[in-house]
Amino acid sequence: MFKPAFAALLVASCCPVTASTLVTDSLNDTSVANNNPDGDIERISIYANRAATLQQDVLASVTVLEREDIVARQTNDLPELLAQLPGINLSRDGGRGQNSSIYVRGGNTGHTLVLVDGVRSGSATLGYKALSMVPLELIERIEVIRGPRAAWYGSDALAGVIAITTRRSSALELHGRVGSYGQGGADISVSQQRERLTLRASTGFSQADGFNAQPALDPDSDGYQQQYLKVAADYRSPFGLWTAQADVNSGFNQFDTSFGSEDETDTLNRAYLLGWQQRLSRWQHQAQLSRNLDSDTTFGPVSRSPFVTERDEFSYQAASELAAGWQFVGGVNWYQEQVAKSATAYEQTSRTNRAIFAGINYQLNRLQLESVARYDEINQYGAQTTWQLAAGYQLTDRWQLRASRGTAFKVPSFNQLYFPGFANPDLKPERSISDEIALNYLTRSLTLQLAWFDREVTNLIQGVELAENVVLATVSGIEFSLLQTWQQWASNFSYSWLDTENRSNGLKLERRPENTINWRGSYIADNWSAFITADYQSATYQGADWFTGDAFPDAPAHTVWGLGLSYAMTPALTIRARLANLTDKNYYTSRGYATAGANFGLSVSYILQ
Repeated sequence: MFKPAFAALLVASCCPVTASTLVTDSLNDTSVANNNPDGDIERISIYANRAATLQQDVLASVTVLEREDIVARQTNDLPELLAQLPGINLSRDGGRGQNSSIYVRGGNTGHTLVLVDGVRSGSATLGYKALSMVPLELIERIEVIRGPRAAWYGSDALAGVIAITTRRSSALELHGRVGSYGQGGADISVSQQRERLTLRASTGFSQADGFNAQPALDPDSDGYQQQYLKVAADYRSPFGLWTAQADVNSGFNQFDTSFGSEDETDTLNRAYLLGWQQRLSRWQHQAQLSRNLDSDTTFGPVSRSPFVTERDEFSYQAASELAAGWQFVGGVNWYQEQVAKSATAYEQTSRTNRAIFAGINYQLNRLQLESVARYDEINQYGAQTTWQLAAGYQLTDRWQLRASRGTAFKVPSFNQLYFPGFANPDLKPERSISDEIALNYLTRSLTLQLAWFDREVTNLIQGVELAENVVLATVSGIEFSLLQTWQQWASNFSYSWLDTENRSNGLKLERRPENTINWRGSYIADNWSAFITADYQSATYQGADWFTGDAFPDAPAHTVWGLGLSYAMTPALTIRARLANLTDKNYYTSRGYATAGANFGLSVSYILQ
């Protein structure tokens, strides 16, 4: 049942760092909060409708991972972690640090908006956030919303949103890890509270020798290295809660290519954020100002290609419970993207987006209704209006039926518009309309969801030699997920069926498997735990030769098994070990690129409360 705790929960998009603090204070492992007297489990979603909301009341498909769950899964990097979640497929161009494409419900990589602490993140030249170099060690919380969210967030959220909250540790934490392929790293997090002021800092490094990303090309190992730092401060004053933070992530990754001599990329990402929130009467106000700088320099023995993009963003929103059963969230959003440096001259180097949005949520007994609309004014493309409607009905205390329809859009990236040899300055924004119908079941020991979705994308941008708008592409599918717990045992199962088509040629969209299965079984004892995973992907279309039109061979179906153990030697000291690809399966998800064979990881954590 819907529980209107709106007045007690902070609206979370404009200043999610603070909202995350509020939420995680009341959550434990795998996002499970306190149980209701009737046995229902309460989970919290922050980003699905820009308000902290009980997850069972969110009219969308949402998965939330807290820090404890991220650590417990023992994955090598963020793309590997996301690929274990419902509705997400991964295509890798090698190992950690290499390019990784994330497909949420069959959408392109650029069809998923990535928010980091509520701020739009990613390169304006690429048109998306490269997730392979986002350190898991700096992530406190991940929320994945499957389905369009452009009515709340604007461009890019055609297929979904991946919202990352960075570390909010309130203790002294030390972590170290080693593994196969020369993997190694360490990090430390500290915090200090002085009356109204709280200071936090996290820093660390990670590296690996890697393996040969493309065996048919260079016979070498392609590794990576990165260093990262976050510092943050919260100050509670009579005029509201003020937050400030700075994040720096730098490093390099090596790769193989048949184009020229460049085979290494230096990366530098910097993010600065200032936020404020205050409750005045019935209204919760939040504002946030941020600056992001994304730098990539690809180089080799005889060439060097720098690309630097900048994004300045301002957001304000207000929320209120207008009357019994009525909640309102609305605000404004402004950001400017600029190509500060590029290897080649672009015809245009900046654009500005101004937006206003508003949403209403209404609850009457067992019926819940939601509507939201957003108006974006983009200096290159003019007005873009998006909307979303959703309805949910509580059939019983356990069963909920919900349905939604929404529109979304994505403006072309600077590379697609202006990069020589590939650019098409006449590209139009991609637009979509999506439908979803879902049935949810929730008890203390069992969570079930069955969802059907359908999306039509007009002006889909495709192309190898030249970016072009496809007249129409369709994506439809079914997602089934089941989380079951019994005493110390837990089983997490998900199945996804996907059907995609490029209507201009009748072919499937590349690298989207028709069938995907993820299973994770775990056992937790007093001071140790264990888990086993199985990830299956059916044969996957890999596209066609640009010159002959002949289809490449499908990537074969495969199942990858994993095993993990954790042992708490003391309340503060924990050792973890993991074996991945247990059967040493030889497979690939991107044509011509290798994947990791059987490998291990060993880590130690010391947390002093």
